[in-house]
Amino acid sequence: MVGIRTQESDKFLRFFELVQAKAGSMKKVFFLDCGEGHEFEEAGIEGENLSGWLIPNDIAKKFEQEFISKDSDLEDWEDFVAFVEWSRSGDDIVIDINKL
Repeated sequence: MVGIRTQESDKFLRFFELVQAKAGSMKKVFFLDCGEGHEFEEAGIEGENLSGWLIPNDIAKKFEQEFISKDSDLEDWEDFVAFVEWSRSGDDIVIDINKL
């Protein structure tokens, strides 16, 4: 899956699909760096707040090449650092993505 460098559970991937759908609605792609707490788990889905990079679609392929490279330094991409926060609205999980 685009935006993830590590092996993740199917339950987390379902959550990450919600994150990518939100990023997509902004014409961007979210690339995961790490979890930031506020974890949840229930039948079929698990997630937490995340940090990473919110990259515009037109430069996402360029960023992805550096993102997956083990030798890459991502300091040049600091302007794109973002945080994902999840919340609930009734039974729905709501995703908010905010740039630093």
